[in-house]
Amino acid sequence: MSLKQSYYRYRITFAKAGMARFIGHLDLQSLFQKAIKRAKLPVAYSEGFNPHQLLSFAAPLPLGMAGYAEILEVFMAHEVTADRLFAALDAQLPQGIAIVGIMEVPSVGKSAAAIIRMATYSITFSQALDLHTIIPNVLSSQSIEVEIKSKKGVKTADIRPDIHDICIETPRSLWAVLACGSERNLKPEILAQHILKVSGIAPEDCDISYERLAIGQDVPPL
Repeated sequence: MSLKQSYYRYRITFAKAGMARFIGHLDLQSLFQKAIKRAKLPVAYSEGFNPHQLLSFAAPLPLGMAGYAEILEVFMAHEVTADRLFAALDAQLPQGIAIVGIMEVPSVGKSAAAIIRMATYSITFSQALDLHTIIPNVLSSQSIEVEIKSKKGVKTADIRPDIHDICIETPRSLWAVLACGSERNLKPEILAQHILKVSGIAPEDCDISYERLAIGQDVPPL
């Protein structure tokens, strides 16, 4: 997709939590499109027979997962101050979705989706585990082979290269920095299921909840 040099690109960080975490990706996209339209912002449109707003999400959240630093990029036909864009857009969003920050970025260059490399997740188990034994073993492992199910079947994969760091919060919770993006991606569920397996706990005997705390080319160290 070629873009006019005169377009202005804004990278919007937003939170999606509470009941809003059950809004699917396509509905979230429609929600932002309507919010931009109601706010009467000078959004840029694609050319062609069926023009649409030029906006995109960096790494869509799985349904049911909360995210506190999600990224949306939108192009404007005219320059808008970050403060005006923040106020106008935030006022149109429903409870559970809130603008966290906005910055203008060059109109040409890689999109946020193309530069995302990792994400920080909070993983909470419904029961206490021996994380102080398990996590050091995970981090010191040269390889961790797990079975991953997909529409194409079951395959064995080494997930160790996709685990950047893990920090224990409590006996029931941890933070994990995992690969995220178009090149490499590790779902937090796969790491959590591996931890349960090492603990000798059946998946049906332990509920797990997930939140995405940050995404980016780099994320703050744990």
